[in-house]
Amino acid sequence: MTTISHVRACIPTTMVTYGSQLADRSADFVREVDGMGRDVDTVAKGWKGEGAAAASLRAVSEKLTGTFIDEVAVRVGQYFASYGLQLDLTKSSLLAIVDNEAAAAGMKIADDGAVTPPKYPGNPPLATIMQGKLNSEASGFQERIKDLLKVFGEVEEEAAEAINKGVERLEMLTKSPAAAMPQLSLLKPLHSTDGRYQIEPLPWPAILHDDTFIYNTKSGNFDDWLNKQKWMAKLHGGEYFKNLDDATALYRHYWDNNGKPKKFDYDEAYNEDKSVKYAVDWEISRSAVAADQFVRTGRDRFQLTGQPVAVGSKQAARDYGIHYPVTENWQKAIGGYQQFSHSTVRVEGNRVTMDITVEAQDYYDFDNGKSDLGTGAKDSENGRFTEIGWAKPFETHGRITRTLSWEVGHPPSTATVDGGSEPQRNPGREDRTDNRNSGDGKRAPDNDRDTGAERPK
Repeated sequence: MTTISHVRACIPTTMVTYGSQLADRSADFVREVDGMGRDVDTVAKGWKGEGAAAASLRAVSEKLTGTFIDEVAVRVGQYFASYGLQLDLTKSSLLAIVDNEAAAAGMKIADDGAVTPPKYPGNPPLATIMQGKLNSEASGFQERIKDLLKVFGEVEEEAAEAINKGVERLEMLTKSPAAAMPQLSLLKPLHSTDGRYQIEPLPWPAILHDDTFIYNTKSGNFDDWLNKQKWMAKLHGGEYFKNLDDATALYRHYWDNNGKPKKFDYDEAYNEDKSVKYAVDWEISRSAVAADQFVRTGRDRFQLTGQPVAVGSKQAARDYGIHYPVTENWQKAIGGYQQFSHSTVRVEGNRVTMDITVEAQDYYDFDNGKSDLGTGAKDSENGRFTEIGWAKPFETHGRITRTLSWEVGHPPSTATVDGGSEPQRNPGREDRTDNRNSGDGKRAPDNDRDTGAERPK
């Protein structure tokens, strides 16, 4: 088991230095080998026929250019540097909690990461209440410390495996230079201690088209036409009487039957739905923590990318406390969706500034076997319109941009922002409870005129 004293005694920066030097020397070796190979080829061109001298020259050239020793040596150097940075990031994050946060709160930390809170003086009931708070705080510190100890141990094991494997392959090639390129461990990019954020760009997450009703595979009939009239009446009722401007806009686009992507106002969702707000704030605060970790490894300007979270899924609720939207408008508009972020981070003096964009994307369709949360209507009723080719699913997307700033080592625990793109609330437009006579009578979003719904006159 990895202990605090073990982490404290490790000096990962020596791995970084050695790895960088080894990679540089290996790169020099590569250039030398390439140069020698070209020189030999040049000389060989002056020899005619298959004489012994000409054959020997060609053999030298092939040995110089046909070996993979250089590539493996470079990779081993990269292992040292990359894993050294990862271990150093984890160590600095751990000791920041142990030596600063927990110590300042009066906590006692055992070498295995167990945390004991101080005893609150006085008598019940105040002492009991305050002791409970201290116990809870100690539990939070302990969970974070033990998580980081676990991460440090896992990275050490990964580093040892990758480096040892690389050295073994290097020894193999020195004995058999003409051998094929050996299989090596993948070189992992530097990532945050929770594994969710990295400096190298991640591929844009794909939107899952989970169609359970296949488009235009069945024939419509008169009953379908009657059912359409019922749903069109519900659509008009939602547009006219209920505050479902975003839900009705997307549902009407479903009936446009063209499958084109549609934008929704994520800023409005943030302001109107507490579950959406929590999901965005969670993403922003976690990104800030990750950015601060990278800053403390010496980086002062970089791009940060986060992995997607399935908002509304059981896993997101269990692991992150992120839940399905709670308002009927946004349950119907986006329901469960995918969220991720990308940021630009810069450091000036002791101040970190992060410009972050939180992306949300979804596939608007109806799922067989499910029902609407607000009305209980079965998805199969609307899914039928897809099957007969009258309405078509489509991709949706929205985004929020914010700017955060904090002192190095003190990232915000909540999404306190400077500026940003928060919408201006305008009750004269889409936020009227009856949605009638709204502003200019056309599209009525808070801050994005590509979203919202047309209001009936």
